[in-house]
Amino acid sequence: MKKSLAIALALAFAFGYAGMAAAGDAANGESLWASKKCKNCHNMDAKKKVGPGLAGITKKRSAEWLTKWLLDPDGVFASDDAETAAMKKDNGVEAAKKTKMKIAKLSEGEVADLMAYIAANGG
Repeated sequence: MKKSLAIALALAFAFGYAGMAAAGDAANGESLWASKKCKNCHNMDAKKKVGPGLAGITKKRSAEWLTKWLLDPDGVFASDDAETAAMKKDNGVEAAKKTKMKIAKLSEGEVADLMAYIAANGG
């Protein structure tokens, strides 16, 4: 019984922490949006700039996929999993060998903050 309780508490703590980390800080995300130059290539609406507009992106793609994408766009582009194939089709880049997205290395915390900012602004 004690072992089960300990496991349950450990899981609750782990999932609670992961949930808090995934929530992100939209204010910091706004700062990152500018400093990492995301705004140079993307709009928050559906209008394409250099890259696609991000309107509704947090509803269109899973948080897991978006996190992987922001951490390693080249690796995810090459993986060609189902979500990546859908993104390529949506953006008309099925035949492309690699992504044109260039982003400075981000930590998982920075990704969570960026995603919070994007989600709060229509993404």
